[in-house]
Amino acid sequence: MARVVKREAAKRDLIRQWVWYAENATVEIADRFLMAADNTVADVATHPGRGRPVFTRRSDLQGMRRIPVGDGFEKFLLFYFPTPEGVELVRVLHGGRDLAQILDIEPPSK
Repeated sequence: MARVVKREAAKRDLIRQWVWYAENATVEIADRFLMAADNTVADVATHPGRGRPVFTRRSDLQGMRRIPVGDGFEKFLLFYFPTPEGVELVRVLHGGRDLAQILDIEPPSK
């Protein structure tokens, strides 16, 4: 079984988004979001090359990839590193945010 390691920033991103959905929509939607994110990252852990490369000037983020969350939450992007055992989840961010500023990366292509 592929292994998923979540960095603290990714855990915070998931919690913040769950809270936002719980407060602004419903707990059911918040739970659906977490399930979709977990399912997507588990799937990508078995196929880590599926995501698109992220181009960054930061040496600590070289080799990072991104893939949208599935099941209706495609505006959210999972940023991760492939590892020999699976993936390391770095961040979970809405694609409408200023990703270039947050991660010092090239803006995603449309």
